[in-house]
Amino acid sequence: MKKSLIALAVLAVSGAAFAQSTVTLNGRVDAWVGTLKNTPAGETQTKLDNGGLTGSRWALNGTEDLGGGLKAMFKLENRFNVDDGTSAGQFLGDAYLALAGGFGTVKLGRTYTAFDDTRVLGNSKNVFDSALTPVGDVFKGTVGGIDYTSRAPSGIRYETPNMSGFSASLTYAFGENKTATTSSDDLKALSLKYAAGPVSVAYGYQEEMAGGTTSNKYNHIAGVYDFGVAAVSAGYGKRSGTAVTGDDSGYTLGVTAPVSKALTVSLGYAKEDTDIAGVTTLKSSGWGLGAGYSLSKRTTMYAGYKATDGENAAGTKVNEVRLFAVGVRHDF
Repeated sequence: MKKSLIALAVLAVSGAAFAQSTVTLNGRVDAWVGTLKNTPAGETQTKLDNGGLTGSRWALNGTEDLGGGLKAMFKLENRFNVDDGTSAGQFLGDAYLALAGGFGTVKLGRTYTAFDDTRVLGNSKNVFDSALTPVGDVFKGTVGGIDYTSRAPSGIRYETPNMSGFSASLTYAFGENKTATTSSDDLKALSLKYAAGPVSVAYGYQEEMAGGTTSNKYNHIAGVYDFGVAAVSAGYGKRSGTAVTGDDSGYTLGVTAPVSKALTVSLGYAKEDTDIAGVTTLKSSGWGLGAGYSLSKRTTMYAGYKATDGENAAGTKVNEVRLFAVGVRHDF
């Protein structure tokens, strides 16, 4: 009898402990069918592809209540291609361990940089944020081709608590490629944000070092104002450094309107210039139109069109993209 009571007590205590610790599996699957024309190939291709709305992924998320307002968390996110079943890389999404409390959140591992928060805000009210991004995406190459490191491996990220609408994030990523003759790469980033009611504004900065010298510096400011009947987003960014000859700058504009509870429509425009010694050598611009229809809380059908063009200093077209897609995304 005593052994039974002891066993029941142990089970009760264990149950209470497990109740404070959870691990969940979630993700999304996104596939589209459409046509793509992308120079220099120049041919229009009909295809079935992955991630027209957002990339396909699955993730393990865990949290444990440590008491006193402190929590331990982890996330392991795997990206994959639903069109052919291949992996985009083992845990190439987020892969981090974190501690969170009244002081904020500290993440250790691979995660989005603080700078990426600001870049995303400029597109945050649009239907698409992947292949069909209608406002273009100045830094991710949907217009002119400049790119930044959006996720930092071997990184530490700190996020402050929300303080009356104000928040900040910092990222430092350790380079692990030091040799006897060169210093290691590293990355520093920060973002400052204010969000209250219909207004959200943010500034971001990122500095990427290669071999101990600055290769790229990124600055970006973005904002969103939600009027209720429609939300307007805008962003301006600039890249300078030695990794690529010249400086790049550009802006994005977008508007998203909920036509009904289920239907949302987005329209956007982006422009970007590359300057070398004060002379514009490349002009790029793009626009996009998209619509998403919610079949349920977890399943969305969408359609979109995107067109981008680039011209050199002589006015000759050097790149052209035309993309039309119809697809579906399911969250689980």
